[in-house]
Amino acid sequence: MSNPSSNLIDRMQAEQLLSQTREGLRKLWLCSLGAYSLATRSSMQTFQTLVREGQAMQPKARQQIEETSAELKSSATATIERGEQLVRERFLRPLDFVILATRRDIEQLSLRVIQLSAEVQKLASGKIKSLDKPAAKAEAGAIVGSA
Repeated sequence: MSNPSSNLIDRMQAEQLLSQTREGLRKLWLCSLGAYSLATRSSMQTFQTLVREGQAMQPKARQQIEETSAELKSSATATIERGEQLVRERFLRPLDFVILATRRDIEQLSLRVIQLSAEVQKLASGKIKSLDKPAAKAEAGAIVGSA
């Protein structure tokens, strides 16, 4: 049989090994908690640092955005003006030489034709009457002369 003292030694070694394992696991747990705490604290500090940097950078970024926006607006305006000029040169100027009557032009011309027709009729009827009068006088003179 085995010696009771060697049993006792084996048991003590097993308990010591178990105790060391528990202590190792506890330290590993504490180490992971410490890493989590450090990472959390570090990330908060990093976040706050980034916020401060962003606040310091905001006026400069805003100025750059405004400058770039102004440049883009200027460029767009120049491009639009060039496009309008091309339209005027290529399409509208040639149309100036082509006489295209609008509906209003036609209506005004129609009214003017009606007015002129009325005046022509007045003049024509006045000439017919004036032509009839000298013939009537000549006939009256011929009648008087023969009587």
